[in-house]
Amino acid sequence: PHSSTTTMIPQMKGLAATLLLILYASNSIRSTAAFFTTSASTSIQIIPNQHQIACASSTTSLRAISLGKSIVLGAAGFCVNKSVKVVRQGDISIVERFGKFHTRLQPGLHLLIPFVDQIRVTLTNREQVLDIPPQKCITSDNAPLAADAVVYWRIEDAERAIYAVENLSLAIQNLVLTQLRAEIGKLTLDMTFSAREKINQVLLDEIDVATEPWGVKITRVEVRDIVPNTEILRAMEMQMAAERTKRASIIKSEGERERSINEAEGSARARIIDAEAAAQSMILGADAEASKIETEAKGVARALHVISESISDDGKTAKADAAKFQLMREYIAAQRDLATSNNAKVIVTTTGGGVGGDSNNMAAMDDAFAKAVAFYNVKD
Repeated sequence: PHSSTTTMIPQMKGLAATLLLILYASNSIRSTAAFFTTSASTSIQIIPNQHQIACASSTTSLRAISLGKSIVLGAAGFCVNKSVKVVRQGDISIVERFGKFHTRLQPGLHLLIPFVDQIRVTLTNREQVLDIPPQKCITSDNAPLAADAVVYWRIEDAERAIYAVENLSLAIQNLVLTQLRAEIGKLTLDMTFSAREKINQVLLDEIDVATEPWGVKITRVEVRDIVPNTEILRAMEMQMAAERTKRASIIKSEGERERSINEAEGSARARIIDAEAAAQSMILGADAEASKIETEAKGVARALHVISESISDDGKTAKADAAKFQLMREYIAAQRDLATSNNAKVIVTTTGGGVGGDSNNMAAMDDAFAKAVAFYNVKD
C-alpha cells in the first residue's frame, strides 16, 4: 500500500496541474471574449444607427464565444494528450523533467505534467537481433576471408542504454567487428572452420563484459559465415580433391594388401591341411601295412607250425624243416610265375652237392625241394 500511494502522488500532482492549466486557459478566453464585447459596445455608441449597432455587437459576441470554446477545447485536448501516456507490454519509456532524467515508465497508464515532463524515448526490453555485416579478416597464416555474425541482446537498464552511449546498436556492431577480427587473426585458416564454437564463446564473454556499462545483456553471439576469397577457395577445392584421391588410393592399396594376406593365409592353411592329411594318410597306411605284415606273419607262423607237425616226427628239426619247406614252396611259386610269362628266361638252380658245398645241407634242401614239388603236384 505504501508503494502504491507513493506511485499515485506524482500522477495526482500531474492531473491537478493539468486541471489548473485548463481553468487558467478558460478564464483567459472568457476575459478575452468580455474585452471584445465591451470594445464592440463602446464603438457602437458612436455610430448613429442603433439597430445596426446591436446586430454587430451580438454577432461579435457570438464569434468571440465560439472562438473561446474552440481554444478551450483545443487546449484541453492538447493538455490531455501531453499528460496521459500508455506504455505497452515489453516496452519502457524514459521521462525527462526540464531536460533531466526523472523516471522510467513501466507498462500501463501514466499521467505526466504537460510542458514539464517529456518522454525522451521508448525502448523495448525484449530480446533483439543485431545482424553484423561481413567484415574482411586475415588469419594468422595470412589468408584473407570475410566473416559475419549475429548478436542476440536485450536492454536491462534503459537509463544507461540512453545516457551511457550515444548510438547503442552502432556501438555493439563495431565492438563485435573488432573482436571478430581479433579472434580470427589468432587462428589459421583451417582452424577457423573447426573452431566456431570457441570463437562464439570468446566473443560472447568479451562483448558481454564490454557492454555491461551500457545496461545491455549479450545473450548469444553466432559466427554465421566464413568465406575465403576465390583463389583460396580454388586451392581448397584442389586440396580436397587431392586428399580424396589419396584416401581412395590408400583404401585401394589396403584392400589389395588385405586380399593378398587373405590369399596367402588361405594357401598356407591349405598346404598345412594337405600336409596334415598326407601325414595322417601315411600314418594310417603304415598302421595298415604293419597290421598286414603282422597278420601275414601270424598266418605264416601258424602255417609253419602245421607244416612242421605234418612233415617231421623229430621235434628238434621240425621247425627248421618247416621253414625250408616254406621257402622252397615260395621259390617254386615264383618259378611258376616266371614260367607262365611270354618272355624268355634263364633259370639257374642248384641241386646235389656241388663244388665246395656242404653235402648234408644240400641233401636237406633237395629233400625239402622234393617235398615242395610233391606238395604242388598233389595240390594241382
